[in-house]
Amino acid sequence: MDGEIDAADIADDPTLVSLADRIYGIKIAAVQPVKPRDANSVLATPAAVTEVAPPTDMLVEVIAPAQPATPAVPLPEPGMNLELPPLPTRKKSPLGFLFGGGLVVCVANLFGVFSTAFNSLCESGTCRGAEQTRLNLMSPHKIGESDGWSYSLLSESMNGVGGTAGGIGIPDIVALVVLLGGLFMVTRKK
Repeated sequence: MDGEIDAADIADDPTLVSLADRIYGIKIAAVQPVKPRDANSVLATPAAVTEVAPPTDMLVEVIAPAQPATPAVPLPEPGMNLELPPLPTRKKSPLGFLFGGGLVVCVANLFGVFSTAFNSLCESGTCRGAEQTRLNLMSPHKIGESDGWSYSLLSESMNGVGGTAGGIGIPDIVALVVLLGGLFMVTRKK
């Protein structure tokens, strides 16, 4: 019964046939080979059908379909025009343009873009060094002097962070942080 014994061996042993009948409810009879020409006469006699297991129709439960809580909504007619509600619109805040524009100006200043625009106020070589192309944010009133200019991020003689040892100073860092924070606060969803 565990798969190691052939079915023909069980049919030959009356003890195993009795065990199979008592334990599993299986009726085992010896197989008698039938030739195909004689099969019609054997199959024509109806044999009594014995059901080994309980009927399977008792194991099926039929559940009725759930009724919707609300009545069915009628479908719109093909020619009917449905109007959508107006979409909510947000007004553009002038503070967003102010913070965004300030951020662009601050980043452009870090790369020395404004040195060409204000070159007539303080020429390179006479009033300031050749690589001093960034405006100092703390001293815009000294634009005509050497103290009003600093080294940009693109200059080769100064790089890094921190005043004289670098190309970006504390006022630039504060300006970037404040402008980024303000832009974030203005543009976030309410």
